Amino acid sequence: MPVQIGIRELRDNLTATIRRVRAGETIEITHHHERVALLTPARIDRIDQLHDASDISPGKPLERPIRRHAPAGKMTASEALEEDRAEH
Repeated sequence: MPVQIGIRELRDNLTATIRRVRAGETIEITHHHERVALLTPARIDRIDQLHDASDISPGKPLERPIRRHAPAGKMTASEALEEDRAEH
């Protein structure tokens, strides 16, 4: 749950409050104990937004480099696909 601060406290400590938000904190702004606004860090990077929403997870390094294999047959991949499609 975000920290709550009143409008007067926000006005009196605006610079410090902005520093807290820039550091990643979310602050709820209240007026007479009623929630009126939510001050959150700006997320410019779409990847950061997706990660924060748990829509994506960071990639993992490969255990070993990807190896390219030489073609096993005389046919190219395109030729194999064409042949396979012609059979159906």
